[in-house]
Amino acid sequence: MDPADQDQDIPYGEDWQSLAEVTAWAEASDRKRPWRSQIRDFIAEQVATLRRDAAVLELGSGPGFLAERVLQHCTQLAGYTLLDFSDPLLAISRERLARFAAASFVRADFKLDQWVHAVGGHFDCVVSMQAINEVRHKRHVPPLYRQIYQVTATPGLVLICDHTPFDDSQRSISLYMTEQEQIGALSAAGFANVRVALSINGLVLYAGEKAG
Repeated sequence: MDPADQDQDIPYGEDWQSLAEVTAWAEASDRKRPWRSQIRDFIAEQVATLRRDAAVLELGSGPGFLAERVLQHCTQLAGYTLLDFSDPLLAISRERLARFAAASFVRADFKLDQWVHAVGGHFDCVVSMQAINEVRHKRHVPPLYRQIYQVTATPGLVLICDHTPFDDSQRSISLYMTEQEQIGALSAAGFANVRVALSINGLVLYAGEKAG
């Protein structure tokens, strides 16, 4: 393979601006990986340890599954900001989370630097559930993690869940980072005590802190 091809972004597999495709994807996602629910529970437990009136940011919030679980368990949150670039996904999550006053929504693409200004402020915790690979090539992840560090309050917590490579194909190893790559990128961004907090069937949750 030409080395230049290894640095090419991987095209999206779905049309995230299509309501029909997004709805079908959301309905199938937990059937395909039912253990995602266990990871959401674990993330909610970690968020529940934050101070009262904490603010949480979720990158790539999708249909709001994680946000719903966290807000159900963490009624003390001052705010939970959902960021996504898909209008249909944001519409689905707005409907799902209408009963939670803490929920707010930002349409932005975390592949673009402007998302940092769009969220406006610092967050006690930044979470992401199987969305970091949507930068479409792992070479984009280290600068993204530096931006996440920038918007994380001091002290603060980061919780990133994403898949490890499915196989040794160029597509898989370009999209997904190994545990060592994830830990290295989060540590290089400035986070301390970066670790694997939970691992189930190739979905790995990484945790780290922004120390005071």
